[in-house]
Amino acid sequence: MPFENWMWAIWLGIMVIMVIIECMGPALVSIWFAAGAFVSLVLALLSLIDGVMIPWWVQVIVFVVVSAITLIALRPLSKKYFKRNVISSNVDSLVGKRGLLEEEIKPFEPGVCRINDVLWTAISTNGKETIASKSIVEVVAIQGNKLLVKKVEEK
Repeated sequence: MPFENWMWAIWLGIMVIMVIIECMGPALVSIWFAAGAFVSLVLALLSLIDGVMIPWWVQVIVFVVVSAITLIALRPLSKKYFKRNVISSNVDSLVGKRGLLEEEIKPFEPGVCRINDVLWTAISTNGKETIASKSIVEVVAIQGNKLLVKKVEEK
């Protein structure tokens, strides 16, 4: 029996393994290869049914091409629509807001910033900068429970 007669079993095995790996992880990583294996499985089964033998190397090329196309074309869309591990909270709305520095920020030492009448622990964006008390600062990011701020240059 030629090797090509058993390619359907190999493609079925690869497809099942890729689906199992996909089910075990939170990111869409191996589903693209499962799609490529499915198309190659169909080719292998068609070659058995019709009697027209499609060489194994053609099936491998189809697997690689289909996997690459689905990965390149659909991964960006899936990342956009299936955002995972993103926990938004109302603290995220502070990014870009300005506040008054109540206590001076020193190198490697946090200060206190007032935004919307709430006091927040604040550190400078590089951690080494000194920002004087009563300065206007802008929130650049949030790191844990601290605001990363930069001094706003007054004009």
